[in-house]
Amino acid sequence: MKQIILRQTFLAGLFLTMGAVQVNAQVSTVEFGKNRVQYQKFKWKYYQTDNFNTYFSQDGLQLGKYVAQIAEEELPKLEEFMEYGLQRRVNIVVYNNFDEMQQSNIGLGIDWQYPGGITKLVNNKMLVYFDGNHNNLKRQIRQGIAKVILQNELFGDDLGEFAANQALLDLPEWLTDGYVQYVAEEWSPELDGELKSAILSGRYKNFYQLAFDKPLLAGHAFWRYIGDKFGKPKTTYMLYLARIYRSLNTASFKVTGTKKFKDLLKNFMREEGETYFKDIRGRRPVPKGQLAVTEEIRKKDYIRFNANPAPRSFSYAVVEFHLGRYYVS
Repeated sequence: MKQIILRQTFLAGLFLTMGAVQVNAQVSTVEFGKNRVQYQKFKWKYYQTDNFNTYFSQDGLQLGKYVAQIAEEELPKLEEFMEYGLQRRVNIVVYNNFDEMQQSNIGLGIDWQYPGGITKLVNNKMLVYFDGNHNNLKRQIRQGIAKVILQNELFGDDLGEFAANQALLDLPEWLTDGYVQYVAEEWSPELDGELKSAILSGRYKNFYQLAFDKPLLAGHAFWRYIGDKFGKPKTTYMLYLARIYRSLNTASFKVTGTKKFKDLLKNFMREEGETYFKDIRGRRPVPKGQLAVTEEIRKKDYIRFNANPAPRSFSYAVVEFHLGRYYVS
């Protein structure tokens, strides 16, 4: 049964830590000595459904109800895919726009400078904002729910249990955030094009360099690779094994037959590269590079382009014509 909790809370600092219907106590999450410049005071209400408390402010009732509806609709799909269910009602904090979220005192240690990335969690609160695009909002909701479920599955939902398990199971962020992205968002031609450009650029000698520069893309692509090659259920199973054995090497071996996790990453880079090179070779005529930018530097004209390097060596030649002579570099 859905209901609107009419009790209002005026927050100069910020916000409540609660999971029950009644708001008998508010615990400020403001960190001592830190604050954000706020140009408005937030007057919060919350809208409760079976699995979520959705907080909204500043005439955000309809937006809050929409978020709650989408969250309830998406939850069963995510639970089925991840083979794990929510253990308690989740709090969703809804901001009418990104500027409001930047002013919030929730998550003072988080960099809110730019939108994008994975939905943020602060003490089991999902933080989402509306940018005018309902698809983006739905993606944030799916990401947030998936992240809550994953954290509960890996580390537990009790704070003490969470801290202890997190210390014992040290998974790279690109791996967990990439899994959340894989669960929440389908692989798209845009993502495929970005990965193709990255791998064919020759800038990344190994997966770790790619993951350092583009962690979300690398993580999403890795889990898509596992799902496509070994089956989607194996993605969740691999994380489950990593938690049980506290070892990515053991999880990798039991799911893929590759004994070392780093070798699995090498296989990913090699096979993805071969796939993209095969795609290039299958085109007629074979492209020689795509013009991107022309600019004048020190009285010489330079052309910046995306080259298609030789598959084996990742190399290509640049020919310069200057004063009647050709120079190869």
